[in-house]
Amino acid sequence: MATETARTYPSELPLLALRETVVFPLTLQPLAISRPHSIEAINRALSGDRLLFLTLQTSETEDPQPGDLKEVGTIAVIRQMAKVPNGGIHVLVEGLQRGRAELISRSEHSLRATVRPLTEEALRTLEVDAYMRRLQELIDKALSVAAGLSQELRTMVQGLDDPLRLAYVLSSLLDMKAEEKQQILEANQLLDKLTTVAGALNREIALLELKGKIENAAQQEMTTAQRQYYLRQQLKAIQDELGEGEKPEEIGRAHV
Repeated sequence: MATETARTYPSELPLLALRETVVFPLTLQPLAISRPHSIEAINRALSGDRLLFLTLQTSETEDPQPGDLKEVGTIAVIRQMAKVPNGGIHVLVEGLQRGRAELISRSEHSLRATVRPLTEEALRTLEVDAYMRRLQELIDKALSVAAGLSQELRTMVQGLDDPLRLAYVLSSLLDMKAEEKQQILEANQLLDKLTTVAGALNREIALLELKGKIENAAQQEMTTAQRQYYLRQQLKAIQDELGEGEKPEEIGRAHV
């Protein structure tokens, strides 16, 4: 069972190539735009209905060609835009729906895509509900093992009853490689998305726990060293007071 999109989109949209970033539907994402073809895509979108197609760039080139771009991306709308002194643009985009680029074309200054919207599975099963509960438990655990972790995570996901939105919001917040995020975006089965997100959250918790152990061990070593230094200084002060301090020439022989 899949939901049908209630909104229609133009078949052709300006295309914005993303480096090491994946924007998900049902989420907000700030983007810093600096490349000329990216600025042109933003300007084209702003001059029309503010819609554009966001997709992951798979190469390091500054000037991507159609073959450097993933076919599956996100149809998004520009919610805010601000120019910055270096000539770039900062935008806040809202992901609306997955889409597939049936054709990507390039002009001298910009990229465009013929986009087909992709529906999402929305069937609530017992297994989906079980993963929803598991994700909430993992979020609580992540916050408990990292005292300094921002409460933003809890605030953003608390009360989210839509499993698809929960999967996408968590995916946007977790520290994952862009390729792994792209796999979540491309997965057609809701359960596959939830499974991957749960695995990433488990991995984040393991890293947080290991980081805590390392920091505790380092703190303990520092405390021990400081205590030993303090005791040595106290002993030296007592010896000096009693006139028993070592002479300089004796120091080198003290531990022979």
